[in-house]
Amino acid sequence: MAKPLQPSKPKLSRTKTHKERTGCITCKKRHIKCDEAKPYCNNCLVSRGHCEGYVIKPRKKPSGPFQLCWDSRQVARSAAPRMQLQLDLDSLDFRDATSMLYFQEFVGLVQGPWIAAASSGDLWEVTLPQLARNNKTLRYAAMGIGALSMWHRQSTYESLRAVSMPALPEGEEDAHYFQAIAYYCQSLKLQSQQASLQDAVFLSVLLLCFETLRGNRKAALNHVNHGLALLVAFLMDEDAHNYIGAFAPNPRPLLGAVADIFIHLSTQARTVIPGKVGHGLPLPNFVKRLRDKKQTVESFMVLLSRLPRSSVTIDCIPTVFNNLDEFEEYWIAARRGRTAIGPIILEIIQASGVMSSKDDTVINNFYLDFLGNPRIKEFCDNSTKTMQKLDAAFLPLFNRVIMSNPKSSTYLRAIHLRLQYLGIYIFENTPQYLDIDTLHSRTPDFREYLSLAQIALHTAKREIKNPAHQLSLQCGLAWHLLLVTLFCRDPLARDEAVWMLKVYPGQDGVWNTRSLYALALRNRAVERINAAEGTPTEQWRRLWRREYVFEDGGDRVVFRYLDKDGVTGKWQLVEEAAEIRGESEDPHWKRQPLTGSGKLLVGELMSF
Repeated sequence: MAKPLQPSKPKLSRTKTHKERTGCITCKKRHIKCDEAKPYCNNCLVSRGHCEGYVIKPRKKPSGPFQLCWDSRQVARSAAPRMQLQLDLDSLDFRDATSMLYFQEFVGLVQGPWIAAASSGDLWEVTLPQLARNNKTLRYAAMGIGALSMWHRQSTYESLRAVSMPALPEGEEDAHYFQAIAYYCQSLKLQSQQASLQDAVFLSVLLLCFETLRGNRKAALNHVNHGLALLVAFLMDEDAHNYIGAFAPNPRPLLGAVADIFIHLSTQARTVIPGKVGHGLPLPNFVKRLRDKKQTVESFMVLLSRLPRSSVTIDCIPTVFNNLDEFEEYWIAARRGRTAIGPIILEIIQASGVMSSKDDTVINNFYLDFLGNPRIKEFCDNSTKTMQKLDAAFLPLFNRVIMSNPKSSTYLRAIHLRLQYLGIYIFENTPQYLDIDTLHSRTPDFREYLSLAQIALHTAKREIKNPAHQLSLQCGLAWHLLLVTLFCRDPLARDEAVWMLKVYPGQDGVWNTRSLYALALRNRAVERINAAEGTPTEQWRRLWRREYVFEDGGDRVVFRYLDKDGVTGKWQLVEEAAEIRGESEDPHWKRQPLTGSGKLLVGELMSF
């Protein structure tokens, strides 16, 4: 009887060896037990946000209708060997080949050159695709995005902002659009049946992407509102600890990545409102939750910025960065540190009482005091020193990348990182707006921004053939072009920025880029009228009174400025509005009474 028992020992040994051999790459590197869930290990997804998958030996003949080859160097920015990943359609619950095709289209979109270059970290490139593969609710949302992308790919439009959604099927290609709507509704249905806070957070990001992609900015704003309200619950409710504990074993870096998206979009959502000024506050659910917690938007943004994304501190910036990943870690830390100025600004505004005043003298004196405030100046001076250290350490690396292959993804990523840096360094230094001469001295910085923006747009135009790939939720390029048209004192640079907005192809978050262009074009006329009288300082201080808001989800622009009365010869505050419809290059601006109570327009939009 001894002989039949002998094979049992090597059999147990082979079983153990087989399990170790088939574990995911990430767990092998970490020397921990893998749960061997396919196609990605759940242990890795919840604790690290991504999994490098499994190595599968290539076969001479494919065993199924689909076999995807992933280059991990494109999926994750850390170096990893090239691998083959085979997807089992049954295990992933894809109903048919079409739904699998839509999912592949979704992955191609979120790993595309524009959305990946404009974002930070691996949330879009790695985490969301992997979570969607393993989660039915998220997978339907992802397939809906993929179906929309397929519809865009087969459209005749070259620009995302030129696309209009069909009300009824007009051709075979419209089947993709209506299939996308079906997937969208199914994801919402699944979420309502199996309510999960984790799913709700990621679903808000995916559905926000979906609505932005189809140009429904009002619905997109609702998802921003909902996503921010969820983050309040995660971080500030009495059960916040339990929520976070159930989210993942190490959830804060993943929540931090999601928070970065909503920090960026919350700024947009305070000037892009779904209805009209005076008919409710922007982001109502979010604001209500904050008020219940006796918090402000500014204080909550600081709280979000403290969610860990990297282990570095801005106090120890290296002399020279070795690669873009290293720079990005320090850049995220520096950018998040700037959110601390929000509560300072809010405190100064509240103490001034300016929001309840209609008196021109009071408002003008407020601008003088605010732009010259010593607390703001101290904060901005310290921030500028940090930014300059980052710049000195980044420029050698940046120049080296720019001298490399311009068709590489690294090249476009370096351009976008530089644009992000300049976007804060140039535009968020509040004291510079006090003095006209200081703004004149920043002209070289404005011109550098325009040059890099031109390169980024040219590269995108060359590389991107599908209009859907012009989408980004974290790119501030169009917004910063508008700021150039408003604040740069070089008229030629302002005109260049206006022209770039005119041909801007993409969709940056909830901004309607046609509205941004319409406002820039109208401001050009205002600048011309304003320059006809007074000293440069007097002209500049009149421009301080410009205010604007984008109503109806961005389809209507309200613009205030000082205009000279033809009868009295006095400069008085006026308000105009324009409806932005279609591709009209010069919308009709109609003069109207001052919106609301006639006080500062920003007071109608801020929650104090």
